Amino acid sequence: MNDIKPHFSFWVVAALGLFWNLMGCLNYVTQANPEAVAQMPPVYQAIINGRPDWATAGFAIGVFGGAVGCILLLLRKRVALPVFILSGAGVLLMGVFTLSIVGVVPSIALSILVAIALLWYASIVRRFGWLS
Repeated sequence: MNDIKPHFSFWVVAALGLFWNLMGCLNYVTQANPEAVAQMPPVYQAIINGRPDWATAGFAIGVFGGAVGCILLLLRKRVALPVFILSGAGVLLMGVFTLSIVGVVPSIALSILVAIALLWYASIVRRFGWLS
């Protein structure tokens, strides 16, 4: 492992990113459960049940990729950066679908911003030599 010690903020950002993405994973698993979807308001049911496979794949890649990327960040692995690129692509796919159906909503805008921020942060800490 690298001898350069990361700043305390590195651990905070990586942990918060992991928490954010684990919440996204929980959201994905909930939406994959037909019983849970049946209890949601009709508008949500229509959106979830009408979502194309490519958007569902983007959702899964975005949240699970983001969680794996944050775990790799916490482990200080350089491979976190390409994982965040993949995760960001997934989030953008899901964003395209969401924008086409319901327009701009705060949750997808925030998801895109967090994905971009984690990718940007991983590139910075990689240049600092905090990742091996």
